[in-house]
Amino acid sequence: LKGLMFFRASFFIPVVSAWVAIALLWKWIFNPRFGLLNFALGLIGIPGPAWRFDPQWAMSAVVITSVWKDLGFLMVMFLAGLQGIPDVYYEAASIDGANKWQTFWRITLPLLSPTAFFALIISLINSFQVFDQVWIMTEGGPAGSTSVLVELIVKNAFSYSRMGYASALSWVLFALVFAVTVVQMRLQKSWVAYE
Repeated sequence: LKGLMFFRASFFIPVVSAWVAIALLWKWIFNPRFGLLNFALGLIGIPGPAWRFDPQWAMSAVVITSVWKDLGFLMVMFLAGLQGIPDVYYEAASIDGANKWQTFWRITLPLLSPTAFFALIISLINSFQVFDQVWIMTEGGPAGSTSVLVELIVKNAFSYSRMGYASALSWVLFALVFAVTVVQMRLQKSWVAYE
């Protein structure tokens, strides 16, 4: 396919870009007065919210930024998973008279389940480690609406010089990530199909 490498690279560039650059770019995009998003919304007659400054919209702005940055990694992973499915399965399904929907549910989805499981584990662990985008875009505000555990750890350690409390919070973060990972590992047996 012509331009496939450019297409993949354009989705993967945010993944390899620094969080500082990405957060600053989206901080400008979400600017309520001269941001690109509110300008585009204004062109179609929709008044844009004060994204980063409104407690109702601030977390949405951070989530949109995070999804945009990580989407390329997930896309490349699923693309590799799709390319790793042997053609013989599809040929056998075609010979057996399976339609596209049956082929998807009985071949593609089960054989992509290990990739989906890996993506789920990585995404959940990354979601517990969110800090840069929150700190650069909102500093945990407004009114604490974007506060996350890592930001609380950093504030306690370096702003308030409460190292013991920050250390205890770090252990809580470790325990949360460990517990979620153990639960995922146990649940994966019911939906992940290894060849």
